[in-house]
Amino acid sequence: MKETRTLHADVEPEQVTSFLVDSSSAPPGMTMEVVYESPAVVGNAYEWTFKMFGVPRKGVTVYTEYVPGERVTFRNFGALQGTATWTVEPAAGGSKATIEWEAHLAFPMIGRLFDPLLLRQWEKNLEWGKREIEKQSKAEQKTA
Repeated sequence: MKETRTLHADVEPEQVTSFLVDSSSAPPGMTMEVVYESPAVVGNAYEWTFKMFGVPRKGVTVYTEYVPGERVTFRNFGALQGTATWTVEPAAGGSKATIEWEAHLAFPMIGRLFDPLLLRQWEKNLEWGKREIEKQSKAEQKTA
């Protein structure tokens, strides 16, 4: 499945890319543990787990590109396989993020049947991420 979405967040582009590489920023229902992490970001790897139909599914995410405030690319291996690229730019007092995602569940022969379910969850995760980034930004503004 290949999808592209664009969203606007009321935060600076650097806040978006920083959020995306923060290992503590896992969507509801997913856990992430650091496998390898460095300040350079590229090469950082995280093990993740989510449940589908009550069965834990596991995998690894590896960051393959990181340009602060502009672009983040990562690749998933395991139960969910594929690549995601976030391109971020300033727009209307915040950020415009374009997300290109190509992914599939690693279920031989029947994995594609789950694409609609996978797409709905991905869209929920995008909305969750947008809310979290904006919430963090507001909290930072209050403490500044």
